[in-house]
Amino acid sequence: MTIAEMTKQGLDTIIAWKLKEKPPSIRKARTPRAALWRINHFLNCAQAPIGDTSRLEPVRKALTTLKTEARRVLQRWTSTYTNARLEGFNGFFQAARARSRGHRNTDTLITMIYLIGSPAGSILKST
Repeated sequence: MTIAEMTKQGLDTIIAWKLKEKPPSIRKARTPRAALWRINHFLNCAQAPIGDTSRLEPVRKALTTLKTEARRVLQRWTSTYTNARLEGFNGFFQAARARSRGHRNTDTLITMIYLIGSPAGSILKST
């Protein structure tokens, strides 16, 4: 079944999927003002397809959250902070967790994180 066929049937899944695909256009805005306009336009257009369907309550809740937190979303255009450093740390944590499988001691996991994140490996290779 194609998306066009599902759209004609008015399936709740397709409505939710279509709404999920719209917000990435908000990120393409070049200014906070343009982003605010896109957020408001998205929220106005998203209310009608949802209607009163109880199965789309999670979508309705997400739209309410976006509406109440729109100002915080707009901070992305003016903030210099990113989560890149946290994502890097997460890579260390995931690698350490994978390497310390089977160990029941959290100290082993912490030690593995230090070993992966420290330059000890390159120091030992050079000698």
